[in-house]
Amino acid sequence: MSNPDPLTDRLLTGENAALLIVDFQPPQITGVTTIDHARLVENAAMLCRAARLFRLPVVLSTLKRSGNGGPPTVPEIAEIVPDVPQIVRTTLNPWEDDYFLDAVVATGRRKLIFAALWSEVVLSFAVLSAIQDGYDAYIVIDAIGGTSELAHAAALCRMAEAGANQTSCVQLICELQRDCGRTATVDEFLRLIREIKGPQWVA
Repeated sequence: MSNPDPLTDRLLTGENAALLIVDFQPPQITGVTTIDHARLVENAAMLCRAARLFRLPVVLSTLKRSGNGGPPTVPEIAEIVPDVPQIVRTTLNPWEDDYFLDAVVATGRRKLIFAALWSEVVLSFAVLSAIQDGYDAYIVIDAIGGTSELAHAAALCRMAEAGANQTSCVQLICELQRDCGRTATVDEFLRLIREIKGPQWVA
C-alpha cells in the first residue's frame, strides 16, 4: 500500500499542519486548575520540539493585559522556537487580532493544532472561529487547561460539538512520525516518547 499524500492526508503530517501556542504566560498558567502546571508547560514545550522535528510552522502569541503589556511566553517554550515572533494581542479571541490571523494564514496550513490557555476563553474562542472559517482544529488535551473542571469540560464539549478534534501529545507525535522506518526523525521521535511515557517505556 502506498503512503498517502502528506498534503491531503486525513491524518496530521509535517506538511499539512501548523502549531499554535497561545498565552503560555505565568498569570494564565497560575490560573489553571485542571492539570499540573509543570506538566502543562512540559507538554507544550514537547509540542514545540515535535514541531521543530517534523518542520511544522509555529505561531506564538501572548495576551497584553494592561497598558504596560504582559509577560512573554515562558522561557521553557520560547527558547525552543527563538526565531518565532511573539504576537502580542489585546483580544481574548486571537482570531480577532489581525497579526495573529495573518500569521496563521501565512503558514498555508488548514489543520491547526492548538495549545492555548484558558480552555474556556482564548482556546475555545479561537477554535470556534477557526472552524467557522473552514479550518480543521485539533486540541491537544494535555497541553491546555481551564480555571475549573466544570469550565474546562464545558469548553471541550462546546468545541467538540462544533467539530473540533481532540488529541494528546503522544498521539500527535506518533501521528507525525507514523512509521519507525522514517530514519531521519525516528531517534528524536523515540526520545520524545520516552520523555512523556518515562524511561521504562520500551519502543
